Amino acid sequence: MRAAEGGRGQILLIAAGLVSILVLLEWYFNLDFSLGILYIFPVMLAATTLSRWQIVCAAAFCAYTRGLFTLDETPLEHMLRFCMATIAYSGCGLWIYQIADSRRMVLKHYSRLRFEQHMRRQAEEQLRLLAESSPAAILTVDSNGIILAANRAAETMLQPEGPLPGQEIRRYIGLFHDALQLPSGIGDISTSASAWARRGDGTSVPTTTWFSIYGEGNARHLAAIVVDMSNEVREREHAQFEQIVSHDRILASAVSHEIRNLCSAIFVVASNMERSSAIAGDPDFVALKNLAAGLRDLASVDLRKKARMKVSTVLLQELAEELRVIVGQDWIDIDGQFEWNVPDDLPAVRANRQGLIQTLLNLSQNSLRAIADQPHPRFIIDTSLHEGRVLLRVCDTGPGMKSAHQLFQPFRPESDGSGLGLYVSRALIESFGGELRFEPTETGCCFVITLLAEHNEDQLALADTAEEEQEHA
Repeated sequence: MRAAEGGRGQILLIAAGLVSILVLLEWYFNLDFSLGILYIFPVMLAATTLSRWQIVCAAAFCAYTRGLFTLDETPLEHMLRFCMATIAYSGCGLWIYQIADSRRMVLKHYSRLRFEQHMRRQAEEQLRLLAESSPAAILTVDSNGIILAANRAAETMLQPEGPLPGQEIRRYIGLFHDALQLPSGIGDISTSASAWARRGDGTSVPTTTWFSIYGEGNARHLAAIVVDMSNEVREREHAQFEQIVSHDRILASAVSHEIRNLCSAIFVVASNMERSSAIAGDPDFVALKNLAAGLRDLASVDLRKKARMKVSTVLLQELAEELRVIVGQDWIDIDGQFEWNVPDDLPAVRANRQGLIQTLLNLSQNSLRAIADQPHPRFIIDTSLHEGRVLLRVCDTGPGMKSAHQLFQPFRPESDGSGLGLYVSRALIESFGGELRFEPTETGCCFVITLLAEHNEDQLALADTAEEEQEHA
């Protein structure tokens, strides 16, 4: 800006100097002819920096200055010469102004184009580096299903026999070929899908894809991002298998415990019958006792120490966000409200993360079934710290429980499902040292989950000692 202002000042100074030289020449030499034609040059020079009205003023000044040295003219002739000179000077100055302005516009437009080209090249280079360095496969396919471009990850994932561009996408991901066959009248498409991709060697791989279809006719293209999900699927299936095995052990341990209780009750009744009746030596009675003893021995396999779930440190603040994602939408769908109030200073707990989520999910599903027809449904979890233990009060605004004395019994006939949900949930919580109990309330239904706080060193030591004794038993 300063350089432009300095150049403008120099041009105006030169123009003023030219006018001064012309005035001195006409005054000093008192020429017999007029130098009026030369006054065009300072006006044309100044027109490169002045605005339109300033050019007209400069032209009028030069025309007036020229008229001072013209003698033997009537006032009318002087006025006509002044007007004609002003028009001539102004026309020449405005013509130069327009040329200079057009030149400035062209240079400005050219500079903008150069800048845009530079930025475009930069963006293209960044996109190229991003695509080439991306661990996800990136593909572009034309309307005929021919691959136009593919990054290095796509070549690695699909392992083609040669360059991937130019080959048919149907050989590798049939979903994209089918998507391109959709009628163009439905407009642009942007979606995600899970599909199986086929490699060049014939093997298949599970993938998750995000793709969009755009354009019309021959210009219709598909752009896609493909991610190999083999490791995720493998880890998920292994985790599900381990979880199922762990839950089966917990269930078998809990059922065996109940069978042992029934067998103990049978032996008490049998002992009473031996003392008070004459069937003590009856072969059938003895066989019945042997069957009960065999059932007790079968149920005495200690599965609890094997079924004890892996315990880790769990932050309930993070778990609350995860559970909100899992069950929050279910309550939104019935115009309900889900709340989990967790204080920021609440310590972490010792628990199995998946087991705790399974228990809370089961309680949420039970509440959803019970509260479906109730006005203003709410599912609330209040969290508090009490004597080194963290309490989770899980409550809803449903009709409540009619009878709670058999609430945790398996295969309850009044249950909406299999009758094992609460039974297994309590076994899960107990498997990592917690407690699940029912808390009577005036309205709704409420359960309390008690977990050991991370900073409670005394309780942790007792829990570890009990676990070691149970493992060595």
